[in-house]
Amino acid sequence: MASLDTMLWGAAVLTYGVGDYLTTVVGVKMAGIQEGNPIVRLLSGGDPGPASFAVLKLISVGLFFAVYWLVKPAFARVAVPLALTLLGIVVTGKNLHVIRHRL
Repeated sequence: MASLDTMLWGAAVLTYGVGDYLTTVVGVKMAGIQEGNPIVRLLSGGDPGPASFAVLKLISVGLFFAVYWLVKPAFARVAVPLALTLLGIVVTGKNLHVIRHRL
């Protein structure tokens, strides 16, 4: 059986990594929808393309994973993937809401 850490990281990758990535790329490709995160806009030079957003997403997840390994005590580390999962749910949901209202 998978450990709690593995399950939480799987959920984080699915919601924050895949969910946010896909809904952002779809949303940006649609007329009139711009990336809402000013940091992402700054780093990507405007609205991110699929490749640049993938790189930013991988770096972001990597930084969260680094924090995960630095947090002590070990039982507190579950907060990192849990927070990333919750963030992924919120931003993916927001993206889907914006896309749905633009269709």
